Amino acid sequence: MTQIRMTHVIEKIKNAGVKFTRPRKLVLDALRTARQPLSMKEIHKRVRNRADLASVYRTVNLFQELGIVREVQLGEGYQRYEFIEEGRHHHYVLCIECGKLEDIDICFLDRVEKMTNFKILSHSMEFQGLCHSCAE
Repeated sequence: MTQIRMTHVIEKIKNAGVKFTRPRKLVLDALRTARQPLSMKEIHKRVRNRADLASVYRTVNLFQELGIVREVQLGEGYQRYEFIEEGRHHHYVLCIECGKLEDIDICFLDRVEKMTNFKILSHSMEFQGLCHSCAE
């Protein structure tokens, strides 16, 4: 993430009337540097001994409200969260056997807007299946 974008995120937090505390910075860094969406437990594991689980939950919820983080539902029975990269979003395919998760670089947003004449404000598109190894 560029320094300008990080500054923008910090300003967004402060403009909401909340402090950019050490636990919030740790959670933000964990989500920013993750290669895939993280569960609350995974976020907590990355910041363990520096932020308790309740702080992680409150921080992630705050970041969602501020549009810094989005929830990702992969049909696993729990939510994952990812940092919102300006101008880019992700879709995923999850192996239901081994848990392998891959980012897929396709989106039909433009086509759906043209087909429906809707201005789409948010969307989610995730797939579940079997990876090549598990399908054999």
